[in-house]
Amino acid sequence: MGDPHGFGDGSLTPFVEAIWTATTPIRFAATWQPHVMTVVRLPAARVLLHSPCRPSNALYDAIAQLGTVSDVIAPNWFHDLYLDAYRARYPEATFWAPAFLKRQRPALIDRVLDSEPPASWSGLLPSVRVAGLLTFDERIFYHVPTRTLIVADLLMNARATPDTPFFTKLGYRLFRLDGSLRVFPVLAWFGQSRRPAVRAAARAMLQWNPERLIVGHGTPIAQGAAAQLRAALGSLA
Repeated sequence: MGDPHGFGDGSLTPFVEAIWTATTPIRFAATWQPHVMTVVRLPAARVLLHSPCRPSNALYDAIAQLGTVSDVIAPNWFHDLYLDAYRARYPEATFWAPAFLKRQRPALIDRVLDSEPPASWSGLLPSVRVAGLLTFDERIFYHVPTRTLIVADLLMNARATPDTPFFTKLGYRLFRLDGSLRVFPVLAWFGQSRRPAVRAAARAMLQWNPERLIVGHGTPIAQGAAAQLRAALGSLA
C-alpha cells in the first residue's frame, strides 16, 4: 500500500529567502500526518536541517544544490525516526538533540541542544526550550532575518481533505485539527499546556513577533503568523 494523497511528496520547496521545506507522510496514533522538515541556508554555503523527514535520493540531491549540510537538528526526542539515514549521508555534520536523546543514542547525537550553538547560526536562530515529558523536551527556533518561527510538535495546523483516509479523518476530529493553528491537543488533555515551561515558551514566541511560521505537522504560514500564534496560545502567555 502506497502513501496516501495530500501529505507531501518529499520535494524541496522554497518558503522564503534562505529557507525551504520538504514534506513527507508519517503515521502517528493511527493517523497520517504531514512531516515537515525545514532547511535553512547558513553563511559560508552551509545548510542546517531541522526535523529531518523521510529521505530520498532526490531530496538529498536537491539539498546538495544549496550547500554543505553542517548541522542536523532533532528538535525534540520524538523526532529521531530518520536520523540514522541522515547520519550515514552526512557523517561530517554535527547532530543536535535534547539531552534525553543524547543519552539514548550517544553514538548518533554529537551535541545537546542546551549547549552553546556555533557562531555560524547562533545569532540567526535563537531558540527557547519547552521542557517536559509531553512536550518531548522541544526546542523552538526563530530565524531572525526572515522572522520565521520554526516549531516541531508544540503547535499544529493540519486539516483533513476529501481524500484523507477515513481513520485519519476521525483522528483529526478527535485532535480538533481543522486547519487552524493550535497547541498540541495532548498537552491540553493532560493539563500540561499551562506548565511554566510552556507559558515561558509562549511568551518568548510572542515577543519574537513572527511574520511566518513553520510547524512540523501542517501547512507553513507565509504571512500574518503573529496574529494566528496569539490566538493559538490564548491565555498561556
